[in-house]
Amino acid sequence: MKRTFFLVLSFLLILATSYALLHHSFFRVHDYVHAARIGEMLRGLQEGQLPVRWSAHFGYGYGMPLFEFYAPLPFYIGAAIFWSGIDVILVIKILYVLANIFTLLGAYFLGTRLFGRTGGWVTAAAYTLAPYRAVNLYIRGALSEAWAMMALPWVLLGIVLVIQKQKGGVWVLLAGLVTLLLSHNLTTLMFIPLSILFGAVYWLIYNWKHLKTALPQVYRLAGSYLLALGLSAFYIFPALAENSFTKIEQIFTGYFSYQNHFLYLRQFFIPNWGYGGSNWGPDDGISFFLGYGQLIGLALFGLLWIKRLFQQRRLTPQLVFYASLGGLLVCSVFMTLLRSKPIWDAIPLLLTIQFPWRWLSVGSLMLALLCGAGISLIPRKGTRLLLSVALVLAILVNAQYFKPESYMKDPTGLYYTDPDKIERQMSQILPDYIPATMSDTQQPPTEKFLVPAGTEQHVELIIDRGSQKLFKTTFLTPVLFNPMIASFPGWKVEIDGQEVEWSSDGQQGTIAVEVPGGEHLVSVYFGDTPIRSASDTITLLSIIGLFGAATYVSLNSKRQRS
Repeated sequence: MKRTFFLVLSFLLILATSYALLHHSFFRVHDYVHAARIGEMLRGLQEGQLPVRWSAHFGYGYGMPLFEFYAPLPFYIGAAIFWSGIDVILVIKILYVLANIFTLLGAYFLGTRLFGRTGGWVTAAAYTLAPYRAVNLYIRGALSEAWAMMALPWVLLGIVLVIQKQKGGVWVLLAGLVTLLLSHNLTTLMFIPLSILFGAVYWLIYNWKHLKTALPQVYRLAGSYLLALGLSAFYIFPALAENSFTKIEQIFTGYFSYQNHFLYLRQFFIPNWGYGGSNWGPDDGISFFLGYGQLIGLALFGLLWIKRLFQQRRLTPQLVFYASLGGLLVCSVFMTLLRSKPIWDAIPLLLTIQFPWRWLSVGSLMLALLCGAGISLIPRKGTRLLLSVALVLAILVNAQYFKPESYMKDPTGLYYTDPDKIERQMSQILPDYIPATMSDTQQPPTEKFLVPAGTEQHVELIIDRGSQKLFKTTFLTPVLFNPMIASFPGWKVEIDGQEVEWSSDGQQGTIAVEVPGGEHLVSVYFGDTPIRSASDTITLLSIIGLFGAATYVSLNSKRQRS
């Protein structure tokens, strides 16, 4: 009976958040670059890039290191599905549905572990139907952020399982952390410190009578975080070390400066749903409403927490832990408000978050956990079940937000993988990672290479891949040869198998190399820098270590059974 109820509720929640995807068409969102990213990721994989870092067609056809900086996991998954021949718009819908399913499951298992089965139902409903998730999916189109939100409950679940010494806890924590790290670096920046604080509080409360004997749990937690960082190193470290070689700074100023996007407290309580953008002041074009059901759950939690405190006349470990969840909610909500500006001003790293309201990704989870915690404070089973059903029904009202403003007659006008369209149209939508040597606005190149006017030449393009070009050149005299490729660290040029130095063309910011007279083979390919090589090695060693640990655990388990 309980299993059937869970399956029915899960189906209703997934349907409530995904029913808009059943439409044969698709809809416009703020970030409609998903199809182009998936197409470029697949082309990179087909060319043999692993990991994929360079996009040949973004950057107006001169290329840019898109996946060195833009968290790649959803697009690896999307490219794998797209490779099977499924239409790219259906691929995007599948990525949306996967986010909804695993958000639900993560929140349910976490809530059940902390608050019992009934609390798990409420937690799952409150998080899966959080209005901010609807904003990400159906207004902003923030697919990567939605995947990061999907990972958050799994990270906390892994922490809880490790501390409770449950089998598989480390694997759950690792999966959650790696998914988070490779899905959205800004959510990672916000959540990792709070997850460590959550783990510290839960460890202290769970082991407060025997802290010394519980130190192995701390070692497992720390080891899991370090191993997750190692597994993600191929992306994390180059993204941090080499972003100064791009024009990324321009997306932290002007409209995108955090100073323009603080919220006002009343915005959490007023639906005023819209499909516009974020602006200065309380009259944004999109809503930051927390949801009536979630707010009712929060009020219920507050009343029951105070009642339990008066009944027991002391702060029990349970009440302290629940209060710490409230503290994490207050912290994440406070960071969205104008009053937190001094903190933003004092910590330069925070400016990369751009929009303070992004903290609602963390706040939505903490709010959902408090809804589940409130239910667990109800002593009578019948009353607890009745109020849970009522609260879930109130939360289900949020299903009205999980839909687009309208559907497009022809979604292929925005959602395409065609290389020429990406060069001519999509590049101006996503200029974030154009190499610093390039102009912000370019015209796609009409030729694969340039040589000085009047040069007697014969050039044959033998290999033409996004990350590799091979030219056969014949010049009478030495020539400054200019492949139409954006200059960026990692590009290497070889003439007749010997690596040579290249420079950046001052006018266009493309690669330029001196080629001697006569017949030569000129190879231009995208390789590694020292930081990329080191990061890839760390990831490879981490994978080997992971398989080694898994093998050891498996063999040890078999020995114990025999």
